[in-house]
Amino acid sequence: MTTPRLQGGLQRGLQRAAAHRIVCAVVAAELRRLRDSDSRPTAPEDWLDSTPINDAGLGLDSMEQLGALGALAEAFDLDDSVLSDDPPRTVGAWVDWVLHAHAAGDGRMTVVTSGSTGHPRPCVHAVADLLDEAAFFAGRFAGRRRVVALVPAHHLYGIVWTGLLPDALGVPVVVRTIGTPLGLAAGDLVVAVPDQWQALRRLIRRFPEDIVGVSSGGSLDDDVAAGLLAAGLSRLADIYGASETGGIALRDTPTTATAPAYDLLPRWQLLPDGDGDWRLVDRTGRSFDLPDHIERIGERTLRPIGRRDGAVQVAGHNVWPERIARELRSVDGVADAAVRLHVNGRLKAFIVPTDHQDTALLAARIDQLVTPRLTDPERPKSLRFGPALPRNAMGKLEDWA
Repeated sequence: MTTPRLQGGLQRGLQRAAAHRIVCAVVAAELRRLRDSDSRPTAPEDWLDSTPINDAGLGLDSMEQLGALGALAEAFDLDDSVLSDDPPRTVGAWVDWVLHAHAAGDGRMTVVTSGSTGHPRPCVHAVADLLDEAAFFAGRFAGRRRVVALVPAHHLYGIVWTGLLPDALGVPVVVRTIGTPLGLAAGDLVVAVPDQWQALRRLIRRFPEDIVGVSSGGSLDDDVAAGLLAAGLSRLADIYGASETGGIALRDTPTTATAPAYDLLPRWQLLPDGDGDWRLVDRTGRSFDLPDHIERIGERTLRPIGRRDGAVQVAGHNVWPERIARELRSVDGVADAAVRLHVNGRLKAFIVPTDHQDTALLAARIDQLVTPRLTDPERPKSLRFGPALPRNAMGKLEDWA
């Protein structure tokens, strides 16, 4: 079976190393979901092609094996027609299934994001588009010797930057976890989200020479970027994008202007959409909503000025403060509630109790009833109580300390 190729001899299509990394990340995420915990037999980056799926290896029982098949089918747009006569028994058999289905180079991948209701929503991408994105970034980050992955490969950012990009660069991937030695070396490209960069600014006194970083999954604060560069990071790029679109635009940090400006990736152009609004259009004419209202400040330059859907980013995850506030208002003893992003990157809540409530008991009731219904990024870490929500003279909700 031949593999399609691009002009210049580059392979066109999903390659085995990338497929293996993404497959393992998808299955690991499915196991966490099925087991309702972060426990797993071994780290997915340590799973070899020869590793058995059953008790002799990963320890998946029959239901978990079915769950893994389903998760891979959804992620890689597969069906049972391309399975072999024997069910997959090793990690390599999962990868073979994916590569066989994607051999023609016209496959699709699906990632899942949550909408404003918190319900999972699939976002489908042509693998060719993702490969083009990785090829563009490979040109912008040529000369890297390793990709150091601090993010998993089942989200779109990780798929492109820690799966497809290393293949495009022809370099290995090493997985690291903050809280353990990163072992950085000259030529590394470190892939992380803003909260991780915030932690690294405090953990690393001095970076080795020739370390380049990239950030996505939320806006990167310029003060954080400036601190990292002052500590010796050679370059820090910030990618503006969304699960629905992939990468949209790129900037090097810090930005000298009062707000960050991003340059569009070659795939995109901006077209007017009503009074002062804009839409993304790709080379084929397909149109996409931007995740934010934007200011267009050049032919191919934009500046985000506010989410369309009211979401904020916590630890690289979209969360919706108003949805969380509705959960808080459902608690007996809560008359009103508001939720905002705290300066520390977590959520905070202002609670208006009903009359004669003991706030300590009410806080415990909130923790008991609401916390189990929220994910870690959605849980307010600071509660403030008062007789009324803080508002300005115009009656508009305002921030609180």
